Amino acid sequence: MAKPQKITGLNPKHSFHENARTILPQKVEEVYTWEQFIRDPERREELHNMRISIKRLRYTMEFFAINYDKHFTDFIETIIDLQDILGDVHDNDVVLEVLTEYKENRQSAELPGVDTLIARTSEARNADYQAFLERWEQLSAAGFKQKLLTIIAS
Repeated sequence: MAKPQKITGLNPKHSFHENARTILPQKVEEVYTWEQFIRDPERREELHNMRISIKRLRYTMEFFAINYDKHFTDFIETIIDLQDILGDVHDNDVVLEVLTEYKENRQSAELPGVDTLIARTSEARNADYQAFLERWEQLSAAGFKQKLLTIIAS
């Protein structure tokens, strides 16, 4: 699992809102460091790390939400949506890993039920991955990152 990036520029003498404007953009950038990997469905670890970074951003946004208006909450909801979709992708990755390992350890046995589960889980994983990519592309086209950074800076 990716370690969180170190936050720079904090000052305990600054206001809660000023520190939010310092921390949140760095958390946003942490999420976007993983963007380079998202178009490769085999980059399971990187997708999981992106989910963890999104989770960190979400919780930080929720912590500082008192500083912002209702529109900020809409951005939190979008972040939650991304976290949920990537969580589903990761859950399927874990299930596939367990089922594949189970099957490999029983090489001589007929396992049609396991094969069916692997196929269904793989289909679900691919659908979740495609849903994530589509959502990410929609958000990118709409300027989500820049709009979020603008709200954070206000």
